[in-house]
Amino acid sequence: MSMTRKAVILVCVLTLVGLAAWAGGAAEKKQLLPGPAFDSATTATDEGTVKPVAQKSPKPIKIAVLGLENNPFWIPVKEGTMKAAEELAPLNCKVDWINAGAQHTTDVFSKAVEAAMAEGYDAIATVAGDSGLVPYINKAVDAGIPVGTFNSETATANKRLFFVGADLYQQGLTAGKNMVQVLGGKGKVAVITGFFSVEAHELRRKGFEDEVAKEAPGITIVGRVENKDKADTAYSQAQDFMTANPDLNAIYVTAGGPFGAAKAVQDAGKAGQVKIICYDFVDETMQFVKSGVITGTLGQDPFAQGHDPAIRLYNYLVGGVVPPAGRLLTRADFVTKDNISQFYKQ
Repeated sequence: MSMTRKAVILVCVLTLVGLAAWAGGAAEKKQLLPGPAFDSATTATDEGTVKPVAQKSPKPIKIAVLGLENNPFWIPVKEGTMKAAEELAPLNCKVDWINAGAQHTTDVFSKAVEAAMAEGYDAIATVAGDSGLVPYINKAVDAGIPVGTFNSETATANKRLFFVGADLYQQGLTAGKNMVQVLGGKGKVAVITGFFSVEAHELRRKGFEDEVAKEAPGITIVGRVENKDKADTAYSQAQDFMTANPDLNAIYVTAGGPFGAAKAVQDAGKAGQVKIICYDFVDETMQFVKSGVITGTLGQDPFAQGHDPAIRLYNYLVGGVVPPAGRLLTRADFVTKDNISQFYKQ
């Protein structure tokens, strides 16, 4: 037999072996149950307290929770994940909190999703700050790995099973409504957002600005900047806004680091004169709410955002439990100096 004929036969054999291996792998891929409609929404009655199904996984499974640690907001989120890990450990399930990087962006989380897939995780919970992450979410689901999102969610439809977090545009509307009331419908407001590229932050900004424009034409937005969730950056930006606008009436902070802006207002001797509306119940922020430097802050149940995705992914994998809706919206209480005792005990 000629060498050429032998080579052709060898190539054919290798091709058949490869196809057989591929077919076997495809057959072994886990078939996922259909999830709820992408845009369906509800507030879960078991928010923050959802329990694992009373069924131990027949084989060891592991769930990756991809988050951030770039500001204090993420401390209770991580605590929620660690609580879920504790609850699922006796059920043959390991939950890992993974600090994906410093930003909500696709370049950070795409790498984290692909790494989780390569490391053999059975399910993934991730922040989805913008539409660029959609192909990576879909890739994981197509490979038989269910994905849940939390905290930040792109509006672009994708194959994720569920989202746990706030209705961010509605939060912006609520913030705007309260700002209009605080200012009596007129004044100058500066906006400090986290990232213009993060859809969640943009929803809060646009909701706020839409509400203000609709209800109070007498309010002017004097500028918009991003602080990349950094308190020290917000401090400098608040100083700059007050210097450029000596008659500034308020600052709206859409994301991380609002206590930086609050400290700048306090240091300038303008507490109560320059109002601040922001988000989250982190200790630094709540201290400024108690003292009246921050007018009000909206919550979003960070513990539930860290806890519930891991539990719901386990229940889906092991118990076949499909979440009640595609968007599981967390509470968004507006906290001021007058009602802070109901939400903050420290």
